[in-house]
Amino acid sequence: MPLFTFIAYSALIVAVASFILALMGKHLFYWAAAAGIYVFSFIAGFSIGQLTVGLTFVPLTMAIGYTFGWIKNRAHRTAFLCFGALIGGFLVLYAGDLLFYPLFPIFD
Repeated sequence: MPLFTFIAYSALIVAVASFILALMGKHLFYWAAAAGIYVFSFIAGFSIGQLTVGLTFVPLTMAIGYTFGWIKNRAHRTAFLCFGALIGGFLVLYAGDLLFYPLFPIFD
């Protein structure tokens, strides 16, 4: 169990650091932030993990927006941020555990 705790907190640190770097202008770090939040949520399980998995969609939509060049100004950035939060909120409410299914076959 201490190994999973170490991995979870390491993923959380990577997610926060990557998100900060992405906000400073290195937009490729949004991908790392999304992956870090998802790994943290998966390992945190079905307690706090269910709440934090919705946060995965904020850096994910920001990463997609910057990758395809759709974010050009502050209004676009705000729209993608709100869109990611909205998608994450709806998926947590209506999909719940299904958001973790891509990783379940790894552990079977």
